[in-house]
Amino acid sequence: MRIFIGRNPRSIVLSSNGYNLSFRRIFGVSGNQQQQQQNIKTPVVALKAISDQELTEENGYIEIKNRILNGLLGLISVNGDLFVAVITGVQKVGFPRWQQEDGHISTTENVYKVLDVDFHSLDTPIFDNLFQEISEQNYEKLTNEHPCGAFKKLFSDGTFYFSRNFDISNVLKSHVLAHSMDYTIDNQDKNFIWNSNLVTELINWRSRIPVEEKQCFDGEFLTFLMRGFYKTQVVDMVDSLATITLVSRISAESKQNAFDLNGIDEDGRVSNFIETEIIVTTSNFIFSYTQVNGNVPLFWETSEGQLLYGRKPKLTKSLEHTQATFDRHFDNIASKYGVVSAVNLIKPKSESQESLGNGYKTCADSKGIKITNVDYGSGLLTKTPHKLLYLLKQDIYEFGTVVYNRDKGVYIGKQTGVFRISAFDSIERPNTVERLVSREVLELATNELSGLDITTAFLKVHDRLWSENYYWIERTYSKNTRNPGKYKKIYIKLFSSKIKLYDPLHSTIAYHLRQRRSTYTFERNISIFAGTFNLSGKLPAEDLSSWIFPEAGRQEDMYVIGLEEVVELTPGRMLTADPYLKQHWEKIILSHLNGSGERKYGCPWSSQLGAIMLMIFVSETQYPRVKHIEGDVKKTGFGGMTSNKGAVAVSFKYSATRFCFLVSHLAAGLENVEQRHNDYKTIVKNIRFPSSLRIRDHDAIIWMGDFNYRILMPNEEVRRLIVEKKYGYLFEKDQLNQQMIAGEAFPYYNEMEINFDPTYKFDPGTKIYDTSEKMRIPAWTDRILSRGEVLKQLTYGCAPDILFSDHRPVYAAFTAQVTVIDEQKKTALSSYIYSKIAEKLATISEEEKIAVLNAGGPLIDGIDEENVNTVSDDAPSSSKHKKVLKPPSSDLRRWWLGNGKQVKVVLDVNPKQYMVNPKRPANPFMENKEPLFVQKSNHHT
Repeated sequence: MRIFIGRNPRSIVLSSNGYNLSFRRIFGVSGNQQQQQQNIKTPVVALKAISDQELTEENGYIEIKNRILNGLLGLISVNGDLFVAVITGVQKVGFPRWQQEDGHISTTENVYKVLDVDFHSLDTPIFDNLFQEISEQNYEKLTNEHPCGAFKKLFSDGTFYFSRNFDISNVLKSHVLAHSMDYTIDNQDKNFIWNSNLVTELINWRSRIPVEEKQCFDGEFLTFLMRGFYKTQVVDMVDSLATITLVSRISAESKQNAFDLNGIDEDGRVSNFIETEIIVTTSNFIFSYTQVNGNVPLFWETSEGQLLYGRKPKLTKSLEHTQATFDRHFDNIASKYGVVSAVNLIKPKSESQESLGNGYKTCADSKGIKITNVDYGSGLLTKTPHKLLYLLKQDIYEFGTVVYNRDKGVYIGKQTGVFRISAFDSIERPNTVERLVSREVLELATNELSGLDITTAFLKVHDRLWSENYYWIERTYSKNTRNPGKYKKIYIKLFSSKIKLYDPLHSTIAYHLRQRRSTYTFERNISIFAGTFNLSGKLPAEDLSSWIFPEAGRQEDMYVIGLEEVVELTPGRMLTADPYLKQHWEKIILSHLNGSGERKYGCPWSSQLGAIMLMIFVSETQYPRVKHIEGDVKKTGFGGMTSNKGAVAVSFKYSATRFCFLVSHLAAGLENVEQRHNDYKTIVKNIRFPSSLRIRDHDAIIWMGDFNYRILMPNEEVRRLIVEKKYGYLFEKDQLNQQMIAGEAFPYYNEMEINFDPTYKFDPGTKIYDTSEKMRIPAWTDRILSRGEVLKQLTYGCAPDILFSDHRPVYAAFTAQVTVIDEQKKTALSSYIYSKIAEKLATISEEEKIAVLNAGGPLIDGIDEENVNTVSDDAPSSSKHKKVLKPPSSDLRRWWLGNGKQVKVVLDVNPKQYMVNPKRPANPFMENKEPLFVQKSNHHT
């Protein structure tokens, strides 16, 4: 990247990879009085791309040549003046994932530490001479006299990092194999981006520019800074290479209060919140394990004027008034990490600290959060780590760890929970606990993998990285707590800076595109096959065509296959068992799909949790439209300790329509209705996708699996009614049907009428229901449910002739009405609009162009459709938009409120006596006379 100063008018131009962006402050650009008043408060910067021919000394541009620029940090406003921030010094410190070539490590994903930054004024040339010559005197003036001197010191303190190759704000399990800027912007955790305020307008501007400009812009013009610690160390394992990467991300969610020594705020945020991740990479495996720590999440403060390490905490609100905020804090953590286990490190050495610790336990117990009290000092923890690990062992097993087999391309293990660690005024004790847990997890995981041993050299590097991490985090914490007033002022300026980017040309193009959205979007129907099968731990010994192709000769656009009991599991394992069966099953399904018709299919995503597997297969013609694929898992078996029960879920977008598919295996047993209900609630609560997307935040949901609900009738009567095909009588006593009618489980889900025999339990290899000593009552344990106005179910059945399991496979066929964006048409239309606007503005001056663009509204009277590229092959010749109901609103997505406004509705209804009326239609806008709530019967009270 190169930087130029424009003199008349004053501007800053950044040039990278042949792309030149000009930044210039402007005044009075708004088209109406209200906008003008707003711009007085919010300064405006004009941004536009210029050609190399314009960027010359003859045109008044002078290059600053003695600086090596490493990217744009963003735009900042300081006391009314505007500055362009650029990175001018970096050091490569991390490479979490790599390839081995000729015995050496080859890196494509690199992390850099920021060593220096510069701030160039858009208002005055006073400081320009300080950048023309590198000297100690000039550097002193830039740090002490320049208006951004405090920011220069802040961003150059060795705790800020960035990457050009992947999203640095998220743990490794959230990463895809291929990086893209769109993915990073959509999925990054903004709480860990410290320059978010400086790049927000750049992100908005990027969304309006053409694709070819984005490719240039995404190089060095958009940088996201993480704060904390990041370092990778190579370990020579004699026969192979390994790296250990340690990452600590300091949250910026509390903004100016990020390092305060106090408790929670009303939004559930705490200061000193740090996410720490250990990543181990070998040529065969990638491990990742995450822990979090932060201040005690209660309302408390310390007295001013006392010695730093003599401060005493004091609760400022009662626990009753704290509980709702406490719950919000843990709900936020659970939405990202899964199950949360609190570790309380407060030592009750004083009455005030004891009161803080007791309050923590009271609120945790009320919330149902497991809390472990550990009052050992760091020295004792290090000398007797077994005492700590004994207390945490159950959670360590339950949570598991992320392990990815690089050769097979499968996840062997997933982390489904997190330790939330708290201490009072201490960085050392949380760091010690995290180091010991990290070491234990890695040893447990590698014990279950053949050919991988943790050596003494490995452990030395591991512990040395944790020591460096402690040094940098403690140094940052101490520096801020010694001068809280000074740093709070810096953070207030950093997080309150506001700048509006003025880009009338692209804004006008975006306006015209919005007006003509109907010309490049259309509705179409796609067909989906959903199938679920409990395999009883067996591999298929027969053809599966009668299940996958229930209607001979018909092929669907998409197949989603859920399998349960893929393999028998043993309890108490750190990792899932036999994950390589996933590849085997992918080949089995693909061989059926690609061997029975003209259409060809690929598998864009599959995942396995223990014995539960979910796979998606998409036809080649539809493959390009399936994007943003993300998965999640949740264990529920044996109290969460193993993966014999639980769920696997996937979220993705088909063009502009969002889908969620799930397969789950719920608790078994005739009397276990309540446990199955709890399993359902646990899955709904804990399945989360990036950006905290939940199951219900999708347009279409298909949930299938072995739900294990039984029929509450005598065995002989059930078997008689099956022979007589009187499914209606059986369905009345079906537990899932009764639960759904009562509004207890799967509310607002639909199930098509069942017209097939119960699918469980058979003597394997026969069509005879269970003749063992247990003589289980036949039941429809295997089900497929759906939710979403865009879905229409066509069929529901089973394949009775596939006999190797004690279950029968079940299938359902759907059509889904999806909204498709024709990107080719949109790009062509954008180019056409640009050319027409440029043609209209070609003969007028620069000032007149700004005036015309500022006026707003249309600049083009009509579009000559013949001059715009035709729509794609799969678009209908004429398309009429059919309005469908959006997915239910939630805290994340509220379609009736704009600008991210919060909404909270309190219903004065006793849930023990009343429930949502199941007779009301799912669409709340349909006219109906049914009451919203009805009284529960005694059976459900």
